[in-house]
Amino acid sequence: MKTYYDNVLKEENTALHFPSFKNVDGVQKLVASMPDDLALGEWELHTLEDMKWNDNHQRPIKYWSRGIIKSMKWLMRQPAYTEHFICAPQCCFNSDTPPNRLYTEMHTADWWWETQVRRDTRV
Repeated sequence: MKTYYDNVLKEENTALHFPSFKNVDGVQKLVASMPDDLALGEWELHTLEDMKWNDNHQRPIKYWSRGIIKSMKWLMRQPAYTEHFICAPQCCFNSDTPPNRLYTEMHTADWWWETQVRRDTRV
């Protein structure tokens, strides 16, 4: 998996292009250096019993996660990220004829629009 993600990070002509990251090790170091916050809640371990990595690795896929809403609230409170946040919903399209809609970032999704315009602000 590391090689796959290293290759993705090196791609230049993709929606997943991250020029500031050269490999997965850099991403992992950045994540490890981020201060933890109890407001994020505890990590939860999940196991996908019905999915395997591939034919050579038959073990179930395991991953850790935290609640996305709490995590987003924490990220949005960080002063270092202020100038990089895009809060307004956007519809992005490619240059094909006819153009196809692109969903590349959270603010390009329908969910982002629906969440911002709904009257019920309880999240």
